Amino acid sequence: MKLRPPTRVHEAALRAALLPAPASLDAWGTLRELTNNPDRLDAATFRMLPMVYRNLSTQGLEEAELGPLKGIYRQAWYRNRLSVSAAMRAVTALRAAEVEPVALKGLGLIATAYPEPALRPMHDVDLLIQPPDFPRAADALMATDWKPLRGARADYFRRIRVFHALPLLGPGDLEVDLHRYMLEEDCYPAADANLFKRLVTGRVGDDLVTTLGPEDHVINACVHGTRWDPVPALRWVLDAVTVVRVAGTAFDWEYLAEESIRRRVTLSMSAALEFAAGFESSIPRETIERLARHPAGRLERLDFRGQQGGDGAASQVLRYLTRYGRLASRRGAFRKAKDFPTYLECMWELDSPRQVPLDGARRLVARARHRQPVRGPQSAG
Repeated sequence: MKLRPPTRVHEAALRAALLPAPASLDAWGTLRELTNNPDRLDAATFRMLPMVYRNLSTQGLEEAELGPLKGIYRQAWYRNRLSVSAAMRAVTALRAAEVEPVALKGLGLIATAYPEPALRPMHDVDLLIQPPDFPRAADALMATDWKPLRGARADYFRRIRVFHALPLLGPGDLEVDLHRYMLEEDCYPAADANLFKRLVTGRVGDDLVTTLGPEDHVINACVHGTRWDPVPALRWVLDAVTVVRVAGTAFDWEYLAEESIRRRVTLSMSAALEFAAGFESSIPRETIERLARHPAGRLERLDFRGQQGGDGAASQVLRYLTRYGRLASRRGAFRKAKDFPTYLECMWELDSPRQVPLDGARRLVARARHRQPVRGPQSAG
């Protein structure tokens, strides 16, 4: 199975950000032809432009040609300084409560893989907490400057029982996605046991942060990146390729394959690595083929098909059902039925599970009348 193909704009941005000259220069020319105004680019493309700037700046382009990109790079540098400062306040609050968070995605990658913080725009922060410590961690943040996006403390703890992660809103409107588990595909007590044995320490400015090993960073990036989104968040390709390049020959492809199989994400990983290999030749063909050959369960196959589907009602309903099926796969039948209204409450941004039946009926009527698209489920964290 393959990923949804990228648009020509996305393909050009990826090539300009990751490939050496002359391919990157040709891609930059294509990107300029396709997009007259950087301010009108979709968010996925815009977030890749700092990497485009840094890659092209080493390849002899005139400053005049790089002018708009340099401005975007400086904007990313400034915004990331604010985001990192707020993120470290959250980390400090957690450490004061004797909880050591694991930085996922942006903060962790800035600490270990990207040579410059501006190259990895970060609009929120993902922090993984060991499940026994999660209530203390959430309370520690809510006792300072952080609060649930909707509802009160009791609502947050009621909802987090259903999800692998939920956000808290902090200073400067920065969101911290506080994770009980790294992936929503694996929400059970021992799901992250292996990654906790392979943690590393990275540096962000003068601060140290605990984060994932390179292999788990790549798994996290690829699985998140292959989930459905109206505009595919292709930032994951830059993350995965950058981590692989920085790790070099020390990257443990055997661990990545075994962990992908254990987590039941082989379809996502094989498709993602197949795509990323078009930009990084060191990704082993045998790893991709091993993951592609591994038999996937029916739920994993249906879920992958739904994630690569379109905007139609059938694909969206499939995504709701398979996403919840994977999220709750280790739970008993009674709890699955009991938690499903809370799942829809959060996906539809409602205030209570009691609102789900009426809102569901409204959505069906709106779809039937073609007045309003039904939003497909996205990751809660």
